[in-house]
Amino acid sequence: MPLSFNQAAKYGFNFPGARMWIDHANMPKMAQDAALITSANATVPAEFTAYIDPEVIDILTAPRNSRELLSEEQKGDWTTAYMKWRTNEITGTTSPYSDFGQSGRSGVNVNWLTREQYRFSTVIDYGDLEVETSSVAKINLAAEKQRSAATTIDIDANKFYLLGVEGLEIYGALNDPNLLAAISPIPVTVNGSPVTEWVDKNTQQRYNDVLALFQRLVKQSNGIITNKDELKLAVSPDTSVQFGGATDFNVSVLDMLHKYFTNLTIVVLPQLSGDAGETMFMFAPKVAGMQTGLLGYGAKLRAGRIVPGLSSFAQKFTATTYGGIIKIPFAYAQMVGV
Repeated sequence: MPLSFNQAAKYGFNFPGARMWIDHANMPKMAQDAALITSANATVPAEFTAYIDPEVIDILTAPRNSRELLSEEQKGDWTTAYMKWRTNEITGTTSPYSDFGQSGRSGVNVNWLTREQYRFSTVIDYGDLEVETSSVAKINLAAEKQRSAATTIDIDANKFYLLGVEGLEIYGALNDPNLLAAISPIPVTVNGSPVTEWVDKNTQQRYNDVLALFQRLVKQSNGIITNKDELKLAVSPDTSVQFGGATDFNVSVLDMLHKYFTNLTIVVLPQLSGDAGETMFMFAPKVAGMQTGLLGYGAKLRAGRIVPGLSSFAQKFTATTYGGIIKIPFAYAQMVGV
């Protein structure tokens, strides 16, 4: 005869929550789940049925194409306060010859131009628990934060190259004060109203606008720049799509441009979109063997020391910039309102 729970307790056996003994003799007559101590269950936690895809999708930012516009060059280092460059202008006059005449003089006019250097930085930090918890999910948190810092520096460097730094004598390739005034597209009449935007123009009219921009470049350079020179045409993403519009004979704006220009490169810059319409920017990277502009920096990226805390680490990343430097302004022409 089996003991009761109270009787078994006298001998040191306790079964908290138990309802009854299993009677092996009468087991076939018993409901099996009635003897369970735990809740009845026939499934597994949902986490065990999930598939973790090893592919990681990075959230993308706008393209950083300033380096396709001009070459990037180091000038000094991160301790440099500013950079200067010299321009020489030939001066002179002639006069009719005379054995005793001393008229006519030739000389040179020297100018010095300046750009300040701007230093900018960002900091990352990560804690011991944070790192180890992330490692459970196979995330190298320290490396990811370092990559984030480098990308953040690059995003701002790209912006400074194109638009400069507000409040300092640092300008961008798109807003240098020495650039000549922009021109407007050729207006055409659509449904009785004048329009300038490419969305309302046909292929020939769009091509004529590019020619008008190039004509301004030729006029500014007094014929030094020709269609056989290396040229770059910077446009917004929306405008770049319009180059694909073709005529009834399947000839696109791009086809006509490459037929006329011997060495033309098209660069897409999101920064050329604005409230005043799309902007086109055409220029010659070199004139008479001289660079017409550059993107300047003193320090591309400096990784500071890793500083330990009580249970964390911190690190600073630094870079510097002079912005976009236009050295020969007549080699650049802009058109606003495309």
